[in-house]
Amino acid sequence: MGLVAAVVLVVGFIMLSNRQVTAPVTQTASSPTTAISPAMTKEDKTVSKVTVTASGFDPAVITVKKGTKVAWFNGSGTIANVSSAKHPTHLVYPKLNLGDFADGQSVSLVFTDAGIFKYHNHLNPSQFGSVTVE
Repeated sequence: MGLVAAVVLVVGFIMLSNRQVTAPVTQTASSPTTAISPAMTKEDKTVSKVTVTASGFDPAVITVKKGTKVAWFNGSGTIANVSSAKHPTHLVYPKLNLGDFADGQSVSLVFTDAGIFKYHNHLNPSQFGSVTVE
């Protein structure tokens, strides 16, 4: 009986010590960036999320550090498109021409250049936003 109790204690200790602890993600009101963490790898410095809604991008303006991955999630109920300024040529920052993506899907870009990069929803050019990369 004592051997069984010892085995149970050892197995319990091993299971508890192998458990991964995840720190909670926090947001500050002063930060225009929303952090998401579920699939982050060591290569990702940070991930910022922009949601495409029926009325536009939320948030429409974000500021990130070089090396940040920005993901646009489509929650608009229809197909969306992220394309660089200026409409309709999209030549200011071609890396940002991410194309069409369905409702419920996302597209992303890792910003490696500093600057202010304007974009719009090519399917609804009245919806626009910008990413400032420091």
